[in-house]
Amino acid sequence: MSRLTTSKISDRVYLIDTLAIGDRNTVAAYLLKGSKLALVDVGYASSADVVLAGLKELNVEPSDVDYLIPTHVHLDHGGGTGHLLERMPKAKVIAQERGVPHLIDPSRLVQSATSVFGEEMIRRFGTPKEVPAERITAVGEEMHLELGGLSLTAIHSPGHAPHQISVYVEEEKVLLAADAVGIMYPSLGVLIPTTPPPSLNPEQLSSTAEKLSQLDPKLLLAPHFGVRTDPKRVLAETTVKTNEWVAETREMKKRGLSADAIAAELKSGVLREAGLQAGDFPRYADVSVRTNVMGIMHYLEKNP
Repeated sequence: MSRLTTSKISDRVYLIDTLAIGDRNTVAAYLLKGSKLALVDVGYASSADVVLAGLKELNVEPSDVDYLIPTHVHLDHGGGTGHLLERMPKAKVIAQERGVPHLIDPSRLVQSATSVFGEEMIRRFGTPKEVPAERITAVGEEMHLELGGLSLTAIHSPGHAPHQISVYVEEEKVLLAADAVGIMYPSLGVLIPTTPPPSLNPEQLSSTAEKLSQLDPKLLLAPHFGVRTDPKRVLAETTVKTNEWVAETREMKKRGLSADAIAAELKSGVLREAGLQAGDFPRYADVSVRTNVMGIMHYLEKNP
């Protein structure tokens, strides 16, 4: 079996499966090809060689890439940025302004992630490398970028994280929504929220979903994972499911359930909805549910 998974979405848009910690169909990167090239999201630091091999499969040399656009600095989206940049001499990094300091100095980001995932998982994710400040362009609320034949708009998309952007491709009517949309692993078949600590804000997430829906995209490219032809439905369902999980977690927390017990209850609900048995639950989804509960609990501590 090939270790690579690249797929063509259109003549100018391609998916690269980053094979996150060895798992298929969990973390995607997307290549946008005008006369200039942009890679949106790059996966974990440990996925950098896989991403480079994926580019080669698409007949793209590292020196051809003009822009790296990590939608936010969480390790599964931006962890490989510094590693790839060392191989991409002309590439510039486009990132939301609140995430820029963490690209320049990722030490606090790694410390925070270690407190959530533990040292062994961080070892598997890989450690980000520092990104030189002079190679970064910061995005505020919105920024337009011309690739030559493709016009991109980077849009501040808080809720999941304050340093998140989505990318809209005008000519293709394609939305790369980052984690403004929930997790949709193909092997699971149902949407689950993505609500990690420390910065979940359900109200902002809802506002972001409404703003992105107004773009009227025809395709949605999800980082977790793949292509959807029903963007508005996915955005709306993300808001509904997130609010449901927050409400259910609040109620179980009041009953004195631990975070592990709450995660088990929510996982059982996902299994029922998906029509799966516990043994069929994807490993990565198991980690996601636990992390989601940690994020919601953190939010509820600040917003009881």
